[in-house]
Amino acid sequence: MARKISICYKVTASGGAEGKTSIYTVEAGKRFKLESCYVSFPAGTYYELELAFYYGDKKIAPEENNYVGDNQNYEDVLDFTIESGESLLLYYKNNNTTNTKEAFVIVRGVLE
Repeated sequence: MARKISICYKVTASGGAEGKTSIYTVEAGKRFKLESCYVSFPAGTYYELELAFYYGDKKIAPEENNYVGDNQNYEDVLDFTIESGESLLLYYKNNNTTNTKEAFVIVRGVLE
């Protein structure tokens, strides 16, 4: 039986940090139809933290460049399926080499 789910994640990137982290792994025998992503940058981020969603090496969102902001929110409507045992990854890059930056993401979709 299919059900709608939301996955919330707080990313904290220390000064100069860059990488990818798994924010959700699809359970065995299921698939996740990703329908939307929401990204929130708190005040004080100063456009220095970059975020993007990946499936392996394939960039899912945004189509070009990365999300950045300062006291801003973004929401994208998506249509992407992640298979059993695979992970949704969040790419992050803190362009400030001294200060830690944070942001919040929510992804929504249907687990089948």
